[in-house]
Amino acid sequence: MTQAIVSLLSSSSICLPIEEETCTAHQLKQKIAQLTFIPVDQQVLSTVGGIALHDEQYLEFENNTLYFNLSARLLGGKGGFGSMLRAQGGRMNAQKTTNFEACRDLQGRRIRTVNETKRMQEELEAIPEREAEKREKLKRKIEEALKEREPRKHLFDDNKFLEESEEMVEGVKSAVGQAIKRQKVVHKPVASTSNSLFDDEVSSEEENDEDEDEEEEEEEEEEEEEKEKKEELTNKEEAVVVNRSKKDVKGKGKQKK
Repeated sequence: MTQAIVSLLSSSSICLPIEEETCTAHQLKQKIAQLTFIPVDQQVLSTVGGIALHDEQYLEFENNTLYFNLSARLLGGKGGFGSMLRAQGGRMNAQKTTNFEACRDLQGRRIRTVNETKRMQEELEAIPEREAEKREKLKRKIEEALKEREPRKHLFDDNKFLEESEEMVEGVKSAVGQAIKRQKVVHKPVASTSNSLFDDEVSSEEENDEDEDEEEEEEEEEEEEEKEKKEELTNKEEAVVVNRSKKDVKGKGKQKK
């Protein structure tokens, strides 16, 4: 006689004798229902390997003892769990990452550590090049400091001061010219009573001499006036040239800025 050992839901087991060799799974369920009061419809028998048994399936008697697992049926829902998993899988594929530093290589090392070691090696190799660049920069600075610097050209932009200075120069020149004119002017001598004693010839000669002197003085005055006019013209031309040169210097200074 063979025995069937069934493990129940409460982690307990029962032992049932089986006399007939042609016993089916449905008959074994009926015996379990008599002991546990679990309806036959709600029982699910399966082997130790997890293979579910149908009601009309015959039991195989290879040994004197058979082992089964008893579980209850669960109410099924609408489903959709598979479609939900597929949707989540699509989202996960859409959010692909390129950061694989947490993975390991064939030697079992983290890719993060491998990359860090490579960076450290590159930094150590670049140290002498950086030092050489620093030395070259220092040499250039020293050479530039030792070079003689060209004198800077300062630009004077105070136009009011320049105009006032020109006016002052012109005023001084005109005042000096007027003073020179006054010094050159010769006052006429006052006639004395002794002049009446001279003859008519002497008086006529003196008059002629005085007329000549007056004419000469007038000519000299005219010549001086012409010279002053020429000097004023030359001064004006020089001032115009100076102003033009200043404007050119200003324009060049602005272009340099």
